Amino acid sequence: MADGVVRALIEGNLLVSLTVVTEAAREARARHKLQSVSASLLGQGLAGGVLLGSLQKSESRINLQVECDGPLAGFFVDATAGGDCRGYAKNPGLEIELGEGPFRWRAALGNSGFLSVLRDVGEEFYRSSVQLEAMSVAGDLDRYFAISDQVPTRVAIDVRHDAAEVLGAVAGVLVQSLPQGDVKALETIGQTLSTRLTQALQHQPEATPLGLLAELFPGAEPTIEYPVAFRCTCSRERVMRTMLSLGAAELQDIVDTMGSTAVTCQFCATKREITLGDLFDLLAQLGVTQPN
Repeated sequence: MADGVVRALIEGNLLVSLTVVTEAAREARARHKLQSVSASLLGQGLAGGVLLGSLQKSESRINLQVECDGPLAGFFVDATAGGDCRGYAKNPGLEIELGEGPFRWRAALGNSGFLSVLRDVGEEFYRSSVQLEAMSVAGDLDRYFAISDQVPTRVAIDVRHDAAEVLGAVAGVLVQSLPQGDVKALETIGQTLSTRLTQALQHQPEATPLGLLAELFPGAEPTIEYPVAFRCTCSRERVMRTMLSLGAAELQDIVDTMGSTAVTCQFCATKREITLGDLFDLLAQLGVTQPN
């Protein structure tokens, strides 16, 4: 099953962006030891982040954040315009009974909260938020586009649960009106988009972006296609720079009280040990030498 993004233009001057993030969602689940509901909602967040990223220029990054009063507490996703994505759920251990229908995720998300999008376009940042009302990732992304971006857009995101795999397939599709686009055609598509995506995932055990595009929009010709992967930007060098920024007093306190420490990346759960020798090297960079 290949994760990726495919974009196409359809009649009425409408842009379609479709993504499959199944393997990325499974990677996130494994790294963060997520239970089923946490894994499903973070998977939806990854799909949403990748869809938002697919609308950006090549050097842009997108942060998609949900904060809520339900037991999930929220999640954070970071995605690039080139298909890299990463993220974490605030409560990794959520596994509860869910209902059916449009508010099935309310048991996890609660009754109130916010969906926020931060666009990093190099030297500038743009952040906007909307209150959660639909209590679903796709539904509140629709509200985000309507209220914050004010661009006619419809989003559908679905997770197919298989007998042996909760994350059987994770996919999302976004349809957006370009300038002079047919908004009425977009509204008609939006009325059944979620149902049709669910059906398409059921029809395609090995869901791929191109396969879903062909089923959802027969005859649509891809204009852009690229892979998606769970990929983190953390590194030992970045960790050491962060430690250095703590300053001499705090680093010395770690030396005196613990002798060593460790830093775990929130996004990918990679743990990096900071030894006593590392701490001495950092202090030396700050002009502090240790007694013999």
